[in-house]
Amino acid sequence: MSKLPTVLPSAAGLPSSTAFESDAVRTSVSSVAYPPMPRKRALTLKDLAAELDLGITTVSDILLRGKTNYRAETVERVRAAATKLGYRPNALAQGIRSGKTQTIGLVVTFNILDPFFAELVNRLEERFEAEGLMVLLSISESNVEKDRQAISFLESRRVDGIVIGPVYKRRSVESPYAHYLSRVPTVMFLAEDDAPYDTVNLKSGHRGIGQAVANHFLEKGHTRIGYLCCPEFPQKSIGSASHRGFYEVLHERGLYREDYVWIEQRPLAEVAYTRMKKILAETPRKDLPTAIYCHNDYCAIGAMAALREAGLRAPQDISLIGTDNIVTSAFTDPPLTTIDLIPSAIADASFELMMQRLAKPRLALQRRYVSPAFVERTSVHTV
Repeated sequence: MSKLPTVLPSAAGLPSSTAFESDAVRTSVSSVAYPPMPRKRALTLKDLAAELDLGITTVSDILLRGKTNYRAETVERVRAAATKLGYRPNALAQGIRSGKTQTIGLVVTFNILDPFFAELVNRLEERFEAEGLMVLLSISESNVEKDRQAISFLESRRVDGIVIGPVYKRRSVESPYAHYLSRVPTVMFLAEDDAPYDTVNLKSGHRGIGQAVANHFLEKGHTRIGYLCCPEFPQKSIGSASHRGFYEVLHERGLYREDYVWIEQRPLAEVAYTRMKKILAETPRKDLPTAIYCHNDYCAIGAMAALREAGLRAPQDISLIGTDNIVTSAFTDPPLTTIDLIPSAIADASFELMMQRLAKPRLALQRRYVSPAFVERTSVHTV
């Protein structure tokens, strides 16, 4: 991606330093009418064949089909002319003829500003690019209708396959995956085993993560344990799987408290910060939990900031655990204990399943699992 210039270009003939200094200047700039940019017609095979005084089949054979059963000088002449005149094959037309467009659709159903998903997307793009495949990215941010539209658009572009995730099942509907159905090879990551396509998921699922966090707090002697930014997606159920595991462990011991579970649809640092400030302002110190499971590392970072502003310390006053093991989690104060979901491994498994599916479309459904890693640092205090 190219960087923006440090100095803005001059506007309306003014020097750069004064181009945007006043409303008058801005008005004069915006009132300038520019002629439409001329569009150069793309060079076609027919144009190239006419330029070379050759048949279009000959030119097509050499450039598109890689045939070399023509005289060496003819092959070289065609290739040289294509380079000189800037001929570019029509990839979509080629895809229609061959059934392959060398493109993969990637639908991410969560906020890509989250470092976990940013790393996963980057890794997937690297792997596909190394195989000569271009990735077309769509980001829906938990919007089921956008998911459906994205898949429909990617199919219209004749992508060779679609990778999508995290995959959420619709609640109380006969076909919970209907909005994800596709007519091209599909791989789903962070999806449950009953999904209709090849899947990559966590070995213990999100439910296992909730259980692991609750058990760790218990082992450290905590009995008043909360859950900050527990997701409650309106039309989805997998988002609460981590809460189910958390609930099961604490409920079995009679320690689960509903008033210690704070639901937020957007598990972001600023959301967690605001919610934590409200909790601290409204709850007497003696009634606060001594440990809080934050839905992800972003939420934990927001919670830490709110604690500091209130004059409380982590972990001495409230212990924290996050999820994702983003890079900054090792440099917070204190360093954050977290669950590493290993996004690169999820991406690698998704890539491998897609390449297998493209090579063998009739292969039986595949299930891959990635084992999360518990990363213990110093944000949990022993009571």
